[in-house]
Amino acid sequence: MQLAYCRRMGLALIAVVTIAMTSCSSEPDTPTAAPMAQIASNSETAPAENGIDQLPPEEALGTVIANLDDAGTYRVSGTTSAGSTIDITFKTGEGSVGTVITDSEVELVAHDGVVYITSDAATIADIVGADVDDTIADKWLLISPESSSSFSIFAEGSDFAEAVLGSQVQGELTSVQEVNGVPAVGLMFAETGGTLWITATGEPLPLRFEEKGASGGSGILTFSDFGEDVDVEVPDEDDVVDPSTLPSEDDEDDDAEADESSED
Repeated sequence: MQLAYCRRMGLALIAVVTIAMTSCSSEPDTPTAAPMAQIASNSETAPAENGIDQLPPEEALGTVIANLDDAGTYRVSGTTSAGSTIDITFKTGEGSVGTVITDSEVELVAHDGVVYITSDAATIADIVGADVDDTIADKWLLISPESSSSFSIFAEGSDFAEAVLGSQVQGELTSVQEVNGVPAVGLMFAETGGTLWITATGEPLPLRFEEKGASGGSGILTFSDFGEDVDVEVPDEDDVVDPSTLPSEDDEDDDAEADESSED
């Protein structure tokens, strides 16, 4: 049974990453460097110590994604140009934990392909399309892979990396520049005009992703905490509600009609 919540996934939780970050729905145009990329630093330094700037763009991107996977864990935090804030830590091969904030804060935990989300009663009611005051208030909603493939971006660190960073790149990498005090090279994405800054020392890892037109801290996502310990704790079974077991609005209407018929 598909509930009303499956028809309401335009809620910010999905839009935050699948639209605002990847801009998959935008029409391609001639990409230009994001403003933050332009002003990061005009002072060039020596070639990258790790040699990332000597690789073809596609190979450099593949190296970064592979290193991100090898790190095991990583954190993505920042604010999209659409105004949504994310702070999610991924554990490759296991899941993720964190928050997404747009009009309200949504907490999420993902484990073994299943995503659990919770928020205030009004937000949960909007997701399931029903009154939740007595039914699932203060509970976690279980979102199975079958319910919405859109949630898969949160369920696995490697899937997230591929979704956000796995686009076609544009041109050559920039020369080494200082980005937040860290030597880095920039790689532009052809489809979205976004720029990925990659560390130029140590293992090449993503440092910062800037959406096209990023400015004033908006449209910038930071990658950090590589390899740090992460505890992905699944909510207690008693605190979890599977929306597929709840009656939909259509079911309630059918029951009401059946009651009226029986009375007649």
